[in-house]
Amino acid sequence: MLVAQTRKSWDTSIKHYYRLGLEDNIPTPMRKNISSSNKFRWKNENENKYEGCSMSNFIQEELQLIKRIGQSTRDKNIIQKYLKLTDTFQEIIKDVKGIKSAIKNQKELIINTIEDIKDIIPINDALHFFNISRATYQNYKSLVIHKCNASYFSWCTRKFSNQLLTSEVEMIKTYMTNVNYKFWAKSSVHIRAVRDNKIHFGRISFYKYCNLLGFTGNVSLKKSRFYNPLKTKQPNEVWCADVTVFKTADGVKHHIHVLMDHYSKMVLGYKVSNSSKGKIIRDLLVENCNKYEPKQLNFLTDGGSENVNTKVASFINSLVYPAKYIIAQKDVVFSNSMIEAFNKVLKHQFLYPLHLQNGKQLLETLKKVIPIYNIERPQDSLEGNTPLETYNGKVKYYNRYTTSFKKYRKIRIAKNKQSNCNSCK
Repeated sequence: MLVAQTRKSWDTSIKHYYRLGLEDNIPTPMRKNISSSNKFRWKNENENKYEGCSMSNFIQEELQLIKRIGQSTRDKNIIQKYLKLTDTFQEIIKDVKGIKSAIKNQKELIINTIEDIKDIIPINDALHFFNISRATYQNYKSLVIHKCNASYFSWCTRKFSNQLLTSEVEMIKTYMTNVNYKFWAKSSVHIRAVRDNKIHFGRISFYKYCNLLGFTGNVSLKKSRFYNPLKTKQPNEVWCADVTVFKTADGVKHHIHVLMDHYSKMVLGYKVSNSSKGKIIRDLLVENCNKYEPKQLNFLTDGGSENVNTKVASFINSLVYPAKYIIAQKDVVFSNSMIEAFNKVLKHQFLYPLHLQNGKQLLETLKKVIPIYNIERPQDSLEGNTPLETYNGKVKYYNRYTTSFKKYRKIRIAKNKQSNCNSCK
């Protein structure tokens, strides 16, 4: 006698597993009891066959979540391994220049990402990847979330009450975009603004806001720890000379001969010719010895033939007061770095930006820029003095310009805390 087989009816959720390609989540013994024809049919069924089929996407998300929860121990191990990779990565890039700045510049992206994933990945674990502290994260969050219309950069004026006032930021822009200072070193622009009584904050703050405003040029190079330059204590103790080549747009090379006082960095004289000549260096010495009447002369140059020659040596030997001819890195260990640094300043901050066409324009420009360098452009290395001020005996004392900083800091904080911005309340 034949016994009728009972047809199995499978739960709809099992069909969805196959339709969505998630059948691996079905226990193995159950999967073995499902016929191949059923598996094939479920995988190829039109998803519109069942009412409420739009729920399938939701089910898929839920099943994926169930799968992750079921594997939580494995996920925990994976996260730990990722953190180990993060540690290795951070160790490799810790000395790479610009990484911290790049992270800081993307603070909004970082905050939004961490806030989005914090329900799954703890905030401290996420911060570990970016190598930033919880305090830094909270500061970033305040900057990104609490926008303040009373601040130039929309930073909460109450949380960050020491930030510069909008008027102070605008003054930085005024100085940094001034055509007369456009190519100066930032340190010189800062001192110029402080001396003009237009700003009342330190150089580090000035640099920080310059970077925020996009004025990121003029990067200074860190000096070697083996750098040991010549040091002088008064004007006319040492004079130094050098020749630098400048090429104008017409393709002609011009040799600029410069004589400088080492202590004050003041340019005593200069001449331009179509080649480097010892006679010109000798003439500069003669002219300026008569003009400034030093009581002694130590003359420092490098070993170039335009400097080391009989014309220069004869003049120095003819002087009635003590005089000595010093060749850098031969007679002394020092280089002629002071005047070499000036040559770079002259060309990069004064000449190159003007795109001079010919020698005539070069001569006209030098007549203007040398006085600017000597008289108008203060220097950080001279503690805020100009070269002429230092040469004339003005004491190098930068603190004379910073006495108002504490007073204006208190005023700045008070004004920021009195902000009427609603988002700061």
